[in-house]
Amino acid sequence: MEYRANTAILGAGISGLCTAYQLNQSNHDCLVLESSSEAGGALKSTQSNGYLAEHGPNSLLVKDQRVNQLLHATGLHPEQGTSAQTANAAAKKRYIVHNGKPHAMPSSPLGMFKTPLFSSKGKLRFALEPFIGRYRGLEQGLGEESFADFVRRRLGPDMLASAAGPFVSGIYAGDPENLSVRHAFPRLWNLEHHYGSFILGALALQFKLGPVGKNPNRLSPSSMISFRNGMQQLPSAIAQSLPPGHFETNCQLQNIQQHGSSDWELTWTDNNKQCQQGVFNNLVLAVPHHQLAKLPLPADLLKSLSPVSSLASPPVTSLVLGFKREDVRHPLDGFGMLIKQSEASPLLGVLFSSSMFDGRAPDQHVTLTCMMGGSLNPHFAENDDQVVLDELKRLLGVEGAPSFRHRTSWQHAIPQYSLDYQKVIDAIQTCENDYPGLHLAGNYRGGISVGDCMVNGLELGQTIVSK
Repeated sequence: MEYRANTAILGAGISGLCTAYQLNQSNHDCLVLESSSEAGGALKSTQSNGYLAEHGPNSLLVKDQRVNQLLHATGLHPEQGTSAQTANAAAKKRYIVHNGKPHAMPSSPLGMFKTPLFSSKGKLRFALEPFIGRYRGLEQGLGEESFADFVRRRLGPDMLASAAGPFVSGIYAGDPENLSVRHAFPRLWNLEHHYGSFILGALALQFKLGPVGKNPNRLSPSSMISFRNGMQQLPSAIAQSLPPGHFETNCQLQNIQQHGSSDWELTWTDNNKQCQQGVFNNLVLAVPHHQLAKLPLPADLLKSLSPVSSLASPPVTSLVLGFKREDVRHPLDGFGMLIKQSEASPLLGVLFSSSMFDGRAPDQHVTLTCMMGGSLNPHFAENDDQVVLDELKRLLGVEGAPSFRHRTSWQHAIPQYSLDYQKVIDAIQTCENDYPGLHLAGNYRGGISVGDCMVNGLELGQTIVSK
């Protein structure tokens, strides 16, 4: 059978699915081909004996009106009451481990001056942030500024070691010395660029002032949500919203060639091991970046994509553990805890999963999601469970054996928007310009979060429709 459709999308992760959703909403014919047996990519959930474990992301931060509209359309908005969950109030509280103990991060400027997390000198340095000048290195040919240098310059070394460094570990599992602040944290960079200070910029955002504060799609306040059956409900619902025959699983690509000067000709085997062919005006590559090199693309295109496919992404392991509530001394009254590098812990951090959302553990039980590995200590991703249990005992007072365990190891967890990341952007733009109809989508461009990938996928769909 030969398919004729406007767009082929390779990969049914959240980026590819949101692209397909937007195309479908615009009555634009598309076909999604997925190599595995289900939609979702890293958004996968496991339930057992009253416990719920996420393999990848644990939540979605809804901060864009277009994501909000998609949730309504697929029946997954919290206001619709049946599937979505808004994070519990406790999730607003974050802990950072300091001198072997979790301390709550301050929730107000006044709290900054009371917390033991920062020295007196560090607190004073924080107060001077509005008076620090902008970074001029890009204009002067000095190159990208790292996130670590940005924080040291604007807030001082104490803030980097005690808060910003653990923050980077929690988001990117990365090295703050090697992440580009402009690419990895564009919002912070834009606040300095437009307002001269991210404290003043944050106030401008609060009152919707200036160029950054006037984003028409920005939702304020944002909301953190998940779903009663886990994050996998999100891609499953989007896939189910596509018309019959527009989404195929267990597909193995055999050949991809540009047909003439624009159309793309694909050959693949389907779920029944039957050979299929199709010709498409547009080709969206929405597979993980490290899998791009494995696609049967033309050799010259594969070579041009090498800066993208070789982008660093360190290993990370997620270990979800369930305990009796009485076996954990800490109140677990928060989102979770991050751990300073100086603590020499085998963990990046721990999410208090059952405190964030209901239904993550049976009554009188709790779940903890423990993260290991990352750029600074990639070998920690191989730590056995006992290493984690010993650390939980030290930091949270956990006693007794876990009543639930679920371990997921990601060899390529999170793309690192490093100091040479501009080469990745340039390679993407070159490929899309040189190969008409080609588009790349994924967490390696435009942001790594679930929400970022959704927005970028929706925008890509609109771009294809508008051509």
